Amino acid sequence: ENATDKKVPTILYSEENIEFLQERDIKVFTDLIKLNKNICVLAHGVSKNFPFEFINHFDFWIQLRQINSKAEPITHDMTKPKDFLFLSRRETELRGLLRDKLTETGCLNNSIISYDRGDRGIKHLEKQYEHVAFFDTNFKADNCHYKPAIWQVLPQQFANTKYSIVAETIETNHVHCMSEKIFKPIIAGHIFIVLAGAGYLDYLRQNGFKTFHDYIDESYDMETDPIKRVDKIVLCCQDLASRNHIELYKQVANITKHNRQLFFSDEHLQNLNINIIEQVREHFRK
Repeated sequence: ENATDKKVPTILYSEENIEFLQERDIKVFTDLIKLNKNICVLAHGVSKNFPFEFINHFDFWIQLRQINSKAEPITHDMTKPKDFLFLSRRETELRGLLRDKLTETGCLNNSIISYDRGDRGIKHLEKQYEHVAFFDTNFKADNCHYKPAIWQVLPQQFANTKYSIVAETIETNHVHCMSEKIFKPIIAGHIFIVLAGAGYLDYLRQNGFKTFHDYIDESYDMETDPIKRVDKIVLCCQDLASRNHIELYKQVANITKHNRQLFFSDEHLQNLNINIIEQVREHFRK
């Protein structure tokens, strides 16, 4: 309130992703901006249709780096007992649709999956693939956001599966945030397929990561119809299930290595943060 009264340059910082910020706190931010034109908003993610100017920050990336700083590389060009790793907590219509269609095609018959469909049922991981804190299902129910369990790379999940099906937090077209859901397979060197809003893979590439479009069909990423996008993801998964994953991992080794190195690169994150500082300075020079 003091900053608003004095019209001093002020930064409003949100830890939440830009989609949830718009759903929950947008009126507070909008009202403050009306009172003080010298406010700069920092939020996590990008959105083409946000009602006011903001700057994307990468603090979540930094937090995931810290909690996984000791994560060892995982080898994937070897025989594996399971096909896909498909983990989701909060149920959405698209997540449920994708899971149902993958089940119908048999893609999940030999996979590691988890979900929480509320009254329609919960699928917990087998203990050998679960974080020890979540062995207690009551603790898990009361602490579903327990960071060591959901942010840490659990080697047994990735070492025993061929590919990751990532259900990103945001599914809205052209609204993109990188969460632990994509960072964990990147750290683990896993080939990933992503259920997110149209253009999400392009957003990864804009931030320096590489994707697998030369080796798998990633055309689903530009499909703006969410139902058609799910169908294309299913086709991609069916194709992967039929492939020799050992040979495929040899072919994409330069991509998985690049992504892991970029994730842990001090220089890359420093450059991203320097760019944010320059955007803040430019905002206040207007």
